[in-house]
Amino acid sequence: MSSLQVPLYSANGESLGQFDLPEPIFAAKGSLRVLHEVIVALQANQRRGTSMTKTRGLVSGGGRKPWKQKGTGNARAGSIRSPLWRKGGIIFGPQPRSYRTDLDQTRRLIALQTALGEKVKASELGVFESMTFDLSKTKEAQQFLKKAGITGNTLVVVDRPDLKVTRAFENIKSIKLVDAAQVNAWQLMACRKVYFTKAALDELSKRWPKG
Repeated sequence: MSSLQVPLYSANGESLGQFDLPEPIFAAKGSLRVLHEVIVALQANQRRGTSMTKTRGLVSGGGRKPWKQKGTGNARAGSIRSPLWRKGGIIFGPQPRSYRTDLDQTRRLIALQTALGEKVKASELGVFESMTFDLSKTKEAQQFLKKAGITGNTLVVVDRPDLKVTRAFENIKSIKLVDAAQVNAWQLMACRKVYFTKAALDELSKRWPKG
């Protein structure tokens, strides 16, 4: 079997043999370094950055010197809110900030291409001819997954949002749905298995510049 061939399934989840992946996307060498950088940046971009501790200037009280400078036998102290004191301020504690890292389109695509290649190498990628559900019921989706032999944490990539498909999968916690225009490297690497519809592969190819 070619390294660019993956399992193909019908709209009912039945095995149809092998599918030849498009070489321009899946045969590229990619870069594990860029993949790591992009995943770290995508994770950082999810952080709210709202953690905060009070410095000695923000803790209430402590405006008066607790005792005179000399003659008491105690160490010198200027405020009971010193970071050295119990209930004092925090030294170098977290302050609200943005963790956002800007990612250019080129690096995003290199990381995505690398992630796709890694999934193919690990035999963790498959293709569906199409995906449609008549009643948009969870039972339909479960029967489909059972017939295709799909278990565990799985990412399903479709060409565009479909309400019936979304409703069918929304109660299955192990399945994550995303459309091809939005899928990123982090989503791919976070799931054990990845499945594309044929239409999603066509939509995915549009994200790369022509020529």
